[in-house]
Order: sequence, then structure tokens, then C-alpha cells
Amino acid sequence: METRLKLTIAYDGSRFQGSQRQAGRETVQGRLEAALSELAGRPVSAILAGRTDRGVHAAGQVASCESIRPELPIEQLRRALDPWLGEGLAITRIEQAPVAFHARYDAAWREYRYRLWSGARSPLMGATSWHRRGTLDVIRMADAAGRLVGTHDFASFVGGGEGVPWSARQEATKGTIRTVHVCSAREVGAWWPAIEGAGRGIEVRVVADGFLPRMVRGFVGALSEIGRCANEPEWIDELLKRADRRSGPPTAPSHGLVLWRIGYGDEQPW
Repeated sequence: METRLKLTIAYDGSRFQGSQRQAGRETVQGRLEAALSELAGRPVSAILAGRTDRGVHAAGQVASCESIRPELPIEQLRRALDPWLGEGLAITRIEQAPVAFHARYDAAWREYRYRLWSGARSPLMGATSWHRRGTLDVIRMADAAGRLVGTHDFASFVGGGEGVPWSARQEATKGTIRTVHVCSAREVGAWWPAIEGAGRGIEVRVVADGFLPRMVRGFVGALSEIGRCANEPEWIDELLKRADRRSGPPTAPSHGLVLWRIGYGDEQPW
């Protein structure tokens, strides 16, 4: 029976100019396709489940492609591809999937996580989190995060010029409306043991049926403002009602964001 490959990949976003193929630029898709093509001995195209901006990391990005080297067991195929992937990109799992499998269109939901660091400046923490001076109130942030759950028009949080009323995005079938299944903020402590006690780590988790450009980073920008008491949690309700990027929050930087995992079929994010 003919099949395709489902690849789970992880990458350090600081090494790439984004996930999608771009002529003359180092991208995740470009590097992955080059590795697949080298091993297959012919050009191979790969489809990514989610698009990430420059600097955004991934722990559970998913790609689909045609089957290559069917004579190799799956784990041996993964190991054979590894030398061609280079620094900053790895395939953590390979599975066989039905021939009709499409990494992007078959995805039921996607999960992103964003980390902030509130405390003494640390190069280690700063590489994968947004350093915020002063104290962030996690309880206020959690209250505000819960207000983002549900089906809403998220235009106020959308970047790339797509969150304004005259954007071409508004002509699309769903426009800037998406359904957020989970949005939470919690303290996670330091993820480098030697830094424990020098501050506090905060993780924002968002699961949705789809995402718009810089949407999660817009969420985090708003939650950060609320955490430092520049606005009340009810500000989220106002932003949702306005649905206009011109009144929206600052956008959090890309390096604190991770595409965590992608769900298919009956997989549940909770």
C-alpha cells in the first residue's frame, strides 16, 4: 500500500529566517527538503503543518512528504537523514501515514508555548524567553488569559498588517476569527537549575484550531502589560470587542515562542 511520511521536527529558530521556503534564505523547509532530496537522490518537497516567523522555535512541528528509501526501516531512515540536516534542525520521529495525509490541512489543532523571565537578566534564560524587568503578577495574567478562550475575532492581536479593517484578510472565509481551546499562564520556575531563585519563569500556553500572523505574540504582549499592572484583565474584553489592531497591545519578541505540538484526528490537547 502506498504511503507518505509524517515527520516530527524540532528546530532552533534563531538559525533560520522562518519556516517557509524563501529564495536565497536559510529556512526550515528549505533545509529539510535539501536533506530529503540528498537521501532520495531526487527532488523531494515537504509540507509544514504550521508557519513560524524568524526566530520562533519548534519542539513538535510536523511535515509530510512522499515516501523515500522504502527499503530502510523507519528508525534507520531517521538516522540516515540526520547528517544532512545540519545544526539547529532535527527529525525526532518518522511515521508512515496514508497517501492522502497532509500535514497542514489535516491538523485539528496547534499548540504554542511562550516563556517569559521576570528577574535578574540572564543570557541563558534570555536566549529562549522574553526578559521583563520588575515583577509580573501571574494571577492577573491567568485571569486575562482565560478571557481569550472561545471563538472570537482576534484582529486586535494580529500582526503583519492583517488586523486592520481594510486588510485583505477580512475578505477570507474566516477573516480574523479563530477558536482558542486553551489559553493559560502559569509560573514554571527557572529551566536552568543554577538560576533558580534569581527570578521567576512564566509560561503562556495557547491551543487553537488555527493561528493568525503573530497572534500568540500579541496575546503575550497583552498579558505582559496586565501582569505588570499597566492594564486590568478586563482590557482583554475591550480588545476583543474592538477587533482592530490599531488599538492592540505590543507584540512580544519571537525568541520566546515555541511551536509545541500539533494534533490530528481524535487527539485531544487537554
